[in-house]
Amino acid sequence: LRIADLAARRVALWGWGHEGHAAYRALRSRLPALPLTLFCSETEAVEAAGHGDPLLSIEHAATGERLAAYDVVVKSPGISPNKPEAVFAAQHGTRFLGGTALWFAERANANGELEHAICVTGTKGKSTTTALLAHLLRAAALRTALCGNIGVPLLELLDDEADVWAIELSSYQTRDVAISGARPRIAIVTNLHPEHLDWHGGEDRYIADKLALVT
Repeated sequence: LRIADLAARRVALWGWGHEGHAAYRALRSRLPALPLTLFCSETEAVEAAGHGDPLLSIEHAATGERLAAYDVVVKSPGISPNKPEAVFAAQHGTRFLGGTALWFAERANANGELEHAICVTGTKGKSTTTALLAHLLRAAALRTALCGNIGVPLLELLDDEADVWAIELSSYQTRDVAISGARPRIAIVTNLHPEHLDWHGGEDRYIADKLALVT
């Protein structure tokens, strides 16, 4: 699902952290006339309202019924798809995805591959591994983007170019790669140990979400 595919759909954003803000800017840059609804806290709403966007509606209660009113909800990574309200909306046809899925769909070639992307995940060591890769690639005189969970949301780099993309992905984001229908040319899983089980809904789901990057 590419950003252009959202033009004729009812779209909402859920969450207003770094990822949510990056998603808003990406959608607005590509689809300036698209009405958007943002579900966020009252504190976050103050900042969002500061954009002065007449096509942005802001709500605080992301109930299942309200989420179900949208075709697509672009959610921040920290929001679990296993939350009861998300499950309710998904059962009524709402599609949930994150900025990672949108970026991968935008960047993939005709075969669904990201030719110059190296993606790293794992319970431990993924930040160190990704940073080391970026350091070595830059030492080889390759223009390298270090991004993803390591600090710079992918959608902030939507229109940037690089020789190589060194991308760290959390367990919250690896499932998004599978949702995008795209694949990195190189994917690395450093290790697996049960973590964030409340978000994933259990150890089996955690492992499956992590390995979605390579399976």
